[in-house]
Amino acid sequence: MRKFFKWTAIVIGFLAIIAISVYLYLDARYALPGKYTTGGPLPANQKSFDVTSYDIHLNIDSKEHSIDGLVIVTLQTLSTLPEVELDFLNTFTVSGVEVDGSEAGFKHQNNKLWIMPDHELSAGAKKAIKISYSGKPLTALYPPWLGGFNWSKDGDGNDWIGLSCQGEGAKIWLPCKDHPSDEPDSVTLHITVPDGYYCASNGLLRSVTTVQNGSKTFYWGTNYPINLYDITINIAKYEIAQREYISTSGSVMPVYYYVLPQNRNRADSLINMAVDMLYTYRKFFGEYPFVNEKFAVVETDYLGMEHQTVNSYGNRYRYETIQGNTFDALMLHEMGHEWWGNKVTVSDWADFWIHEGICTYGEALYHLEKSGEAGYHEYMAGILHQVKNTKPIVAGRDVNSFQSYHPDIYNKGAVLLHSLRFLLGDSVLFKIINDFATDSNYTYQHHVSTDDFIRVVELNAGAAWTPFITSFLYTTQMPEVVIMRTDERKYSLQLDGVDFELPLEVKTEAGVQKMAIGRNPVAMTSDILPVVDERNWFLKKIKLIDETQKQQQ
Repeated sequence: MRKFFKWTAIVIGFLAIIAISVYLYLDARYALPGKYTTGGPLPANQKSFDVTSYDIHLNIDSKEHSIDGLVIVTLQTLSTLPEVELDFLNTFTVSGVEVDGSEAGFKHQNNKLWIMPDHELSAGAKKAIKISYSGKPLTALYPPWLGGFNWSKDGDGNDWIGLSCQGEGAKIWLPCKDHPSDEPDSVTLHITVPDGYYCASNGLLRSVTTVQNGSKTFYWGTNYPINLYDITINIAKYEIAQREYISTSGSVMPVYYYVLPQNRNRADSLINMAVDMLYTYRKFFGEYPFVNEKFAVVETDYLGMEHQTVNSYGNRYRYETIQGNTFDALMLHEMGHEWWGNKVTVSDWADFWIHEGICTYGEALYHLEKSGEAGYHEYMAGILHQVKNTKPIVAGRDVNSFQSYHPDIYNKGAVLLHSLRFLLGDSVLFKIINDFATDSNYTYQHHVSTDDFIRVVELNAGAAWTPFITSFLYTTQMPEVVIMRTDERKYSLQLDGVDFELPLEVKTEAGVQKMAIGRNPVAMTSDILPVVDERNWFLKKIKLIDETQKQQQ
């Protein structure tokens, strides 16, 4: 037995050494979660200017895993500025900076790039800052959660390159104002790749030109506001499947799937599914947000990401079925972000549940449309099962991407909408969702917060359920339904843990009735133990107390 414990201790020690070594290796080579983040408090200097556009030029070297870049950052000053603070990793070398064509000084340290023009920038000035740089961007180790550049090979050994950086921010490859509160109004990209390769990116492809050595430059551009983490570059020997989407106004928008040649035979089913999903989401959220550009899916060597107008797809055609309807869950989720995240966008990561939670609930609405109530409830049962409720969905203000990101912003956020469906009814809830997605006060260049969501609810349904919503989002309090048997066939019901009433479905031998249950006990008579909220409209705990047993003792 002593020998057993001795060898057990040796094995555990050996595994601990390996774990520590891996941790240190990852921390040195990359960034463990939280090392590079976006969001948080906006620096004072960055409060003094607004970026209106980025014009990005990149040459990508797949052999060296490096990039040579030039970006023109156009900004509008909001107050007098002696210098401009941008975000950019120190791993890059900056070779030159110009402001409006004149050479400017700069300082690059602590992952900040300070631009020092030869004279102070006056308030209200529009300035173009040109930055030349080169270096090796972060290599994605576990994308999209540990993002960066993917330097992969397809099945034929050809380069297959991708970019994802939601958690880390665009500063890992681009000098920028890396904060969710400042979306540029437009972005253009000029990406030079070897002959035979295709670059898929955001917006519309404006031109392809042949340059030296037979390389080609793909010129992409979007005229919609865009999150910096939504900018992406995908390079491979893609083939293109194409369909059409007819907008509500009757215009035609292209739908593309950029697919590896090895999977071309699987492209048609996926792109047909994508078009159908677009029409389904439109019924609940309004017109596809970027109808003047495109919707596209691009095959990637990582699971996925909601890159604007060109969603990354790496689900490897693993379809699922609910109530007889076959669908791709990954594509369904990322597509939903075109409304929730790309059109409706938060300025503070504290409110990121609006992106993820409403998007996840949109998947339930898709199943409602395709498979009725059975499909809807089957999907929501899975979501409810995954809720952890270990910390609030909204925790403080000015938080960064690492602090805000946890599974409940998806699952518990979706359950909030699910509960509101029961409380408000379909017509009111669906109008709330549609209003939030289509009101110009909350879309595109206008960022939103949790308060805005509550405001839309109150405009449509009054303030009666605001205490429920705020408790649900800002705390981990969970209603506890206490079912007490007081005598033969007699029960009392009450709600502990919260300070509001809920109308709950209560099932007895007589059928199902809706009862308002709160702190004060509600008496009822039943031949069987009452079943409360059998359809699981709410997150809750159930506590059973049998007072008759105590009386017998």
